[in-house]
Amino acid sequence: MGRWDIQPSGVQGVLQRVEGVAEQFESHVRSINEAMQGAGAEASSGIVGQALQGFAESQRSDIQFVFSRTGAAMTGVANATQAYVQGDLEMAANAQSSASAAPEPRMPGGPR
Repeated sequence: MGRWDIQPSGVQGVLQRVEGVAEQFESHVRSINEAMQGAGAEASSGIVGQALQGFAESQRSDIQFVFSRTGAAMTGVANATQAYVQGDLEMAANAQSSASAAPEPRMPGGPR
């Protein structure tokens, strides 16, 4: 059986960094949308505006997929780490319980 060596604090640090990058990505997408809207308005051409709008709409599902997948991955990692920690706590409690339930050793031929 494989050996697990998960450091929950390390996982939390990675999740925080990923969250920071994801937040930046969201602001970049907003900036791109605003720039495309501005470009469409400045172009003074209906066809250019329609092309930019069509492009934005064609990319929407892909961008949403990235956000959804990132969120799901972060949630999955957090839940798995939490389950790992809970399992460690349960194993420690079981080991303690088993150790305290063991009969007291008696020396052969000693007092009873």
